[in-house]
Amino acid sequence: MSIFKKLFGNKQESKVESSMNTDGFRKLSKSNFDNFVDLLELHGGLSFEKQQNFSEITGEHSWNINLNEGLITFGEYNFPFEVIGSLSFNDFSWMWGWANEKSGIPANLLESSLKLKSIGEQNNIEEFVNGHFSVEEGFEHKMGLIVSGMLNADAYFCANYGQGTMVVTIKSKDIPRIDNNWLEKVVTNFPQLISSIEINHKNAFLNYLIDKDFQIKNEENTIEGLKNDKVLVAEFDELGRLKNLNGKI
Repeated sequence: MSIFKKLFGNKQESKVESSMNTDGFRKLSKSNFDNFVDLLELHGGLSFEKQQNFSEITGEHSWNINLNEGLITFGEYNFPFEVIGSLSFNDFSWMWGWANEKSGIPANLLESSLKLKSIGEQNNIEEFVNGHFSVEEGFEHKMGLIVSGMLNADAYFCANYGQGTMVVTIKSKDIPRIDNNWLEKVVTNFPQLISSIEINHKNAFLNYLIDKDFQIKNEENTIEGLKNDKVLVAEFDELGRLKNLNGKI
């Protein structure tokens, strides 16, 4: 069973802007994005960690959704949500919430979906402006990871209703915050991410460290991250695939 099911029911190396720091480490900033793949690399790492925090409190609880109240319930927790879109199991197609005119989704739950459409129009992101299109298996989780990061959500959830799954974003103070000083989390989290989803390992790891506020040495086949006098070292092969990840912590 994949980590996604447990939790929720190749480009070249990214360009970055940087400012020099001591000992060869640099503070890096994320590059701009050109397409859907870029967005997955930019947001996958931290969003996946958010999902693990979300899973800690939702556990094996069943879910219930109320569109009129804009709440999704897991056990004792009631979370406000917004609808992003849905994936049909019948033909493996994605439909944005803003394009699903027959669903009767309240307008206030579609604000984020429409915001993403606007971003897609401004940046020529085909997957954000095409209201209904065919996708591959697992697309809903790629979309969830992306929009969770772009919208600064605390989690996303794939609400399986039998014939498909509806992707929603959740913001709530009840979901544990990301601890950027917990460096060991990167060592355990990142291998789970790359084993669960197709993504450029090196680009995704670099952006994950940027999100976690590391100082970074980025070399051809190695990325080192420095924080609180501790160092993470990731080694990659010539195709950018992770070979080894360990910490001097």
